[in-house]
Amino acid sequence: AIPPHACVMFAVNATQARIAVKSNASSSFASKKTQATKRGALQVVAADKRTRPAISEVSGFQKSANDTGSSAVQIALLTKRIEGLTAHLIKNKKDYATQRGLKKLLGQRSRLQNYLSKSNNAEYVKTMTSLGLRIK
Repeated sequence: AIPPHACVMFAVNATQARIAVKSNASSSFASKKTQATKRGALQVVAADKRTRPAISEVSGFQKSANDTGSSAVQIALLTKRIEGLTAHLIKNKKDYATQRGLKKLLGQRSRLQNYLSKSNNAEYVKTMTSLGLRIK
């Protein structure tokens, strides 16, 4: 018997209807479970590659050609993203989701700045002056 809450579209006979109900039931429960785990996690990601800053824009902070993860490079990339979001928020004052994303990026950059100032103060000062940021 087919449950009354099952949504079956275009079933020709009862056998096809049972197969459709079984496949829909397994996928709908799985998607609800994955949705619940994704709901709490917020990832701030650029909409597309045109709005995301490229590594070539911050090449002055790289230690080598393959350096994409050093603190100075990450701070420079975050600064470019923060500048883009700030420009967006000037036009769209009530975009609260973007405001939250901007605050998360500012916190991330602040943590990286603290780490860099403790681990390599000379590089920290050089990075902050070249980006035009205030030295803490």
